[in-house]
Amino acid sequence: MLLVILAVFVLLLTLWDVFITVFSTQGAGPLSYRWGKWIWAGLLHVHRRRPIHRVLSLAGPFVLLSSILLWYCLIGLALLLIFSVQPDSVVHGSSNAPASLETRYYFINTTLSGLGYGDWVPSAFPWTLLATMGTLAGTVVLTVSLSYVLSVVSAAIDRKKLAQSVFGMGASVTQVIDNARLSDLRDSLKNHFLNTAGEIDHQRLKHLAYPILAYFHATSVDFSPARAVLLLADACFVLQVAAPDHRAPVGVLQVANSSIHNFAQLHASGATVEQDPDCPAPLLAAAVKQGAAINSEEFKQALANYLPCRARLLALCRADGWQVG
Repeated sequence: MLLVILAVFVLLLTLWDVFITVFSTQGAGPLSYRWGKWIWAGLLHVHRRRPIHRVLSLAGPFVLLSSILLWYCLIGLALLLIFSVQPDSVVHGSSNAPASLETRYYFINTTLSGLGYGDWVPSAFPWTLLATMGTLAGTVVLTVSLSYVLSVVSAAIDRKKLAQSVFGMGASVTQVIDNARLSDLRDSLKNHFLNTAGEIDHQRLKHLAYPILAYFHATSVDFSPARAVLLLADACFVLQVAAPDHRAPVGVLQVANSSIHNFAQLHASGATVEQDPDCPAPLLAAAVKQGAAINSEEFKQALANYLPCRARLLALCRADGWQVG
């Protein structure tokens, strides 16, 4: 009875994890979430002592494939426990000799893979029904896993596309502002700016549906969406506090800031949110270059409103394996 209860528990927990991870838009299941979190936390711990960007870039694919392998192993464990309840649950096809533990393990593997019964078969009902259900479970997990892998890989490519959209305007706050030229409506990248804001919202929704995307590390900063959104957020802040003749249209900034604030609400696994007490020197220098009155109450209030959001973006960058000042 204890074996049956344990087997049912393991099987239901695994199927629930598969269902939440693949079909739900609320994130990964309890097993997949903890599995990926532990692996990523360990790699980040090493990375902070000695940078291992290339190793981190393999973490996402490894967590993805190992999660699928974990599902198969747990389903196989549940079936092995069930078929261990009675010694004669699995017998030899010709001699009817009961299977040993190693032979049961072989039988479970062939059942899950859908290869069919070979020399070892289930003895009678209900073992035949349980074996059929095991084959069905293995087939379903294989099918949904393939669709899940394709969706995650596509979303990982979109992460790089988002980063390139931002870094394509410049590698610094000053370059982004000068190249975007949002204050000049006749010669600006306003449409590109708004499209990038839409891509940020789209990427945020994909991160909520596929939390495993947080483990797809880019070896180059130009492909890091967290760094890209931080750069765009700093540029929007400077454009907001700049001199009137350098400021961007209010509507454009409102749309961009809304997308940035939504992205900043993503959970930064493995990083703490620490707010800087003062404005970082590079950001302050960019604001001064755009004619911002840094001693005015308007600037101080805008900075106080922006720093909490920036702190969360910095935490996302650290969680992505990038240290930013």
